[in-house]
Amino acid sequence: MESRRRQGHGEALLKAAIQKCRTRNIHRISLHVDPLRIPAMGLYKKLGFQVDSLIKCYYSGDRDANRMYLDFASN
Repeated sequence: MESRRRQGHGEALLKAAIQKCRTRNIHRISLHVDPLRIPAMGLYKKLGFQVDSLIKCYYSGDRDANRMYLDFASN
């Protein structure tokens, strides 16, 4: 799996999903991500997502999650 990382596939898919949302007049996308997943957090921030809040014990094993969002009105 490591050999498939850092090739831009995830970014391309996310950009396509964002564009699809824009064409369908969706105003906000939100997601949850483990704050320890630094590469994922970086990708979301690079594409304009902002951290909204921390959700305690979101994942099993008492792991937290960041709730992130992308508002199209501000882009």
